[in-house]
Amino acid sequence: MKLIVRSIIGFLFLLALAMPSLAQNPYLAIRIGPPSTPDACFSVTVKNLKGAPINCTAAYLFLFDQKTCKPVCEFKIPFAKTLAPCQTADFKICCQNKKLPSTWIAYVRVNYNGGWNEDWLWR
Repeated sequence: MKLIVRSIIGFLFLLALAMPSLAQNPYLAIRIGPPSTPDACFSVTVKNLKGAPINCTAAYLFLFDQKTCKPVCEFKIPFAKTLAPCQTADFKICCQNKKLPSTWIAYVRVNYNGGWNEDWLWR
């Protein structure tokens, strides 16, 4: 009985330690473009690097003030798109606040059927 319990505990620890490695997946490339105007709209490019279609479900934007490290904006858009192999999709994601702080950090995450992928941009 002791051997079974120890084996189960070891397996659970191995599984728990492996979960963060599943978060970032190399099958979806994301690039954030800086806003061209002072508004809080960022252009995002998503590319499928996998040999099979990928179903994207949602895109999240988190904007932080770089001086205070406090969140300025959190926004989610439904991004229901199926990307074929090597296909690219462009979209804009905007914040509710129309004014950016002088120095900011933008974080964009796109969820898809294989997990999620993210990109950071700061000024």
